[in-house]
Amino acid sequence: MIANKISNFFHQTNLNLFLNSWHWLYAGLGIGLTALALAWFMGKRLGVTGGFVDACSLATGSVSSSWRIWFLIGLPLGGLVATIGQWNWTLTYGTLDAFTYGDPWIKGIWLFLSGIMIGFGARWAGGCTSGNSIMGVALGSKMSILATLGFLAAGAIVANILFKAVL
Repeated sequence: MIANKISNFFHQTNLNLFLNSWHWLYAGLGIGLTALALAWFMGKRLGVTGGFVDACSLATGSVSSSWRIWFLIGLPLGGLVATIGQWNWTLTYGTLDAFTYGDPWIKGIWLFLSGIMIGFGARWAGGCTSGNSIMGVALGSKMSILATLGFLAAGAIVANILFKAVL
């Protein structure tokens, strides 16, 4: 009887964690607490750009820390775990498919060039938007706070331009 209740509890917890959308407040709090715990208890910074640098350094054999590589591997695996039981996803990208007429070559070139631009911007800003906005601001970095304000201002300007262009 008790084992059945425990099993039911974990089953319901699994359903609530992975099948239902999280409220933005709880998701943000979880990301923030994870970043702070990583910084305070392990002295490490959470960020995708550093993990990508470590993954690229596998080719030269000069990996500075392997935990970031596991972090990068865990991102798509976490997404996969979150979709278990919901196998109705496709390889379409919504508006990008409409913009590229669904042509996989145009879509691939578009995504490749976008990745280069994101990499350039991340290198120029000293880290990606999430790394600067989550870790940098949490650690009180003045440059990260300035970069985050720039990200927000640019996003607001571009969103207004696009909104007015569409309407």
